Amino acid sequence: MPKPPRIAIAGAGLMGRAHAAAFQACGAEVVAVVDRDRDRARALAATCGAAARTTVEEALREEPDALSICLPHSLHFDAAMAAAAQGVALLIEKPHCTSLAESRALRGACDRHGVLAMAGFTHRFLATSRRLKASLAAGDLGTVDLVVDRLVANALGDHAPAWYRDRALAGGGIAMIGMIHAIDRLQWLLDSPVTDVLARTRPPAASGAVEDTALAILCFANGAQAALVAHRSPVPGHERAHRYEVLGRRLNASVSIGSFDRQELEFVGPGAPARLEVTDDQPFVTEVREFLAALAEGRPAQPDLAQAELALAVVLALYEAERTRRPVNLREFLAAAPGTPP
Repeated sequence: MPKPPRIAIAGAGLMGRAHAAAFQACGAEVVAVVDRDRDRARALAATCGAAARTTVEEALREEPDALSICLPHSLHFDAAMAAAAQGVALLIEKPHCTSLAESRALRGACDRHGVLAMAGFTHRFLATSRRLKASLAAGDLGTVDLVVDRLVANALGDHAPAWYRDRALAGGGIAMIGMIHAIDRLQWLLDSPVTDVLARTRPPAASGAVEDTALAILCFANGAQAALVAHRSPVPGHERAHRYEVLGRRLNASVSIGSFDRQELEFVGPGAPARLEVTDDQPFVTEVREFLAALAEGRPAQPDLAQAELALAVVLALYEAERTRRPVNLREFLAAAPGTPP
C-alpha cells in the first residue's frame, strides 16, 4: 500500500485550518504547520499530530511532498519559490501572487523544477458551480449573453485578519479578496477569457487604502458580458451573501451561496431542470482531492497557475481601469506587464 502524501501547511489561520482538515479527510499526513505565531502553529499542529514551525524553511526540512500556502497574500511568492526550488508541489490559496511579475517568475520556477502547482479557487469546487458547468458544457443554456454577479460581504470587524486592511499585505481589498473568485469562476464556467475591463472602486485604488466596494464590467472573448458588484456592508447583523445569474438564450440560471453549506441553483425556462439545494457540500475536500489525484497521477491540476494569473490580471486591470477612468484591454495590459510569461 502506498504511503500517504506528506503535507506541510503554511498559515494556521482560517484557511490553514480548512486545508489541514481537508487533507486529513483525504487521507494525507500533515507533517508540519507553519505560523509566525508559534502558539497558533502549535494549536493547529496538535490537531494533526504535526510539527509546529515558524518558517517555511523549517517546514521544508520535514521533507513534505506538498506545501499548502494559506498565508497573507504578500507572503505567497517567497514561500512558493522556496518550495519549488526543492521540488515540493504547491497548493496556493488565491490570489497565488499579488503581481504579474511574481506570478511569471513562479510559473517559470515551477516549470524548471517540474513542480505541480494548483491555485486554490474553491468556488470551482462548489456543488452548484460544478452542476452549472455541466449544463453550460452541454449547451443547455444556449449562448450566454450576460452574467450578473453580486457579493455583499461583512465589514472588516474583529473576525477578519488584520492584514486584510493593509493593501501592501493583501494586494487589494474586496476585489482581490472576494471578487477574484467570481472572475475565475466566470472564466471557467464560460470557458472564455476576459478581454476588456471597466471598473470603479471606493475608496479609489490610488488612495492606497483597501477598497470596500468594487464595480466591474467584463467583456469575454466569446461575446458574453458580466456586471460584477462586491461590497462590504457595515450594517450590524448582515449575513454574507453571494448571488449570480447566468442569462442564456435557452435557459437562465440563478445561483445563491449564503455559505458553502447553504447553496441553491435554479434554472428558468422551458424544460428547465429541477432546483438544486445543497446543505452538505465540502468544496475544500473536493479541491484537495483533485490536487492529491494530480500529484499521484503525475498530471497537471486545475486550476493551474496560468489560469490563476489570468484571474489576477483581471483584478489588477480593474485597479488600472479605476485609476485611469478608462477601459483596459487585457491583452495589451498583459503585454505591458513586467516579466516574461513562461
